[in-house]
Amino acid sequence: MAEKDTDPRGGVVWGLAGFTAGAGLVLKVVNAMGIQEGDDLTATQILIMIVLLIAPIWVLMTIAERLSAEVTAGKSTEATYWTTMTGLSVTALALVGITSIDDLLALTG
Repeated sequence: MAEKDTDPRGGVVWGLAGFTAGAGLVLKVVNAMGIQEGDDLTATQILIMIVLLIAPIWVLMTIAERLSAEVTAGKSTEATYWTTMTGLSVTALALVGITSIDDLLALTG
């Protein structure tokens, strides 16, 4: 029987937290660069925005994958996994300046 390719430890949750942090970074950079709707973007600006969006997702998903492997191997506990990943996600969002839903909504407006 084929194994299901699912992460019982919520890998998608960490990807969503990373996406939120990355999107926050991109919106802050767009604001700082003074880019307005309809402005032409250079290849460098597009590359910076793509990297800023993808990097937090990749970092949190990679950490989650490695911590999950530690739990599976019996080197760590589920509680340690969830505490560490929650702490890292909250820290990533706080570093971007997102500490509440209001902060997230303020970025889009």
